Amino acid sequence: MGSKERRLSYSIAFKIEVVNYAEKHGNRAAERRFGSPPTEKMIREWRKRRKDLIKADKSKKTLCSCAPKWPKLEEYIKNCIIDHRRNGIAVSTKMILIETRRLAIEMSITDFARTTLWCERFMRRNGLCMRTKTTIVKNCPVSTKERL
Repeated sequence: MGSKERRLSYSIAFKIEVVNYAEKHGNRAAERRFGSPPTEKMIREWRKRRKDLIKADKSKKTLCSCAPKWPKLEEYIKNCIIDHRRNGIAVSTKMILIETRRLAIEMSITDFARTTLWCERFMRRNGLCMRTKTTIVKNCPVSTKERL
């Protein structure tokens, strides 16, 4: 690959299609059929990860996602956050880290690194985001009534 060529990315749906064709006809035939950019080496790698590709979201292009090191801990923290939000309690990253530290001690996890970076990744993995409580103004200010 030359320095001026761009790297291409392929959707998981396309990768599965290529892998299915390669299963029947071979890797080289799949390379000839689907073009030169998906090389034989790429197809070999895709075939090795076939099970992961089938399980993955078809709209994504990569399988890059770190699995949590402590899934039970993260599941419990996620449920705590959801419960707090249902009860109208604001949740901050500090609260999450404090609760996580407490649970890690209870579960006797010694190598847990509680950092804000871990918290950001945890939030991203679980589809959570930081939100602030908003209030709805019941009475409009006098200046707004005059403008209307």
